[in-house]
Amino acid sequence: MTKKLVIDRSEWFIADSDAAAVTDLVRDALTNRRTVELELFDADGRAVTVFLNGAAVTAVALDLDRGPRPSEMS
Repeated sequence: MTKKLVIDRSEWFIADSDAAAVTDLVRDALTNRRTVELELFDADGRAVTVFLNGAAVTAVALDLDRGPRPSEMS
């Protein structure tokens, strides 16, 4: 579970198997300014349901861990 979703200043983690679905839901929320329900994990690994309001959120970052970071060597 290395994939991460940051909503404003809250950090959540995504199960590898849910990454594509979560990406689609986040895109839908932001594009259509609607609320979506996301099944995520907190920093302690507990399953949580997060409601993302695409009309109210100020920042969203989705880290799908697709390769080394700029400061990392591959």
